[in-house]
Amino acid sequence: MEKSTLKEKLHKVVDSANPKLLEILYSVASEFNDLGEDLNPEQLDELKKRLALFESGNMKFSTWDEMISRIER
Repeated sequence: MEKSTLKEKLHKVVDSANPKLLEILYSVASEFNDLGEDLNPEQLDELKKRLALFESGNMKFSTWDEMISRIER
């Protein structure tokens, strides 16, 4: 779903929501926005690098068994 469509739908939900749902949505949104504050600039750079690899399809993944095999070598 496109960002603009998502925003529009979310605004409709918020406009008609009961107070309890608004509290829940606000709590989730504020927690989500605070996530970056726990990382230092070096960690944020590494996170951005890994996210770019993932989004480009260039991130390599391994199965659990492959990981254990590498560790046991």
